[in-house]
Amino acid sequence: MKFTNENGQEISLKRSATLPGYEVTLAEDTVIDSAVNNPFFKGINILQLPKKLKGFRDNPDLKTFLEPQALHTGIKLELAEDEFALFEPNLDLVTNKRLQNVNHAFGNGLEVVPQFVNFGLKKVSLKSGMVIGTVLIIKYK
Repeated sequence: MKFTNENGQEISLKRSATLPGYEVTLAEDTVIDSAVNNPFFKGINILQLPKKLKGFRDNPDLKTFLEPQALHTGIKLELAEDEFALFEPNLDLVTNKRLQNVNHAFGNGLEVVPQFVNFGLKKVSLKSGMVIGTVLIIKYK
């Protein structure tokens, strides 16, 4: 098992203090918008609801509702044939920022790109270099 960046250069990750794995940090500043900021909900009131519900399935604003946002980490996995990686998000992201992780498992040759949906009422700003979770390497044979 080894970790590489986008250029194929080997990198080392810091061991996690809380779980038996490695810390995953964010490669770039990212903002995850709240679902309530969707344009469908702007200026809506009870009297407009029947009008808004016409063409509900074809509404372009609702096609992106609760769409997960990928977080770029710049970490690519090079694992043995009998290994895979599990991503466990930072507890602060889940409890305080109301972010829900969509994908957990990553295989050999894949970049660690966790995807999150914001179920909170406010947009969440994440800074580059921030620890967003832990990657655990599991041997299954």
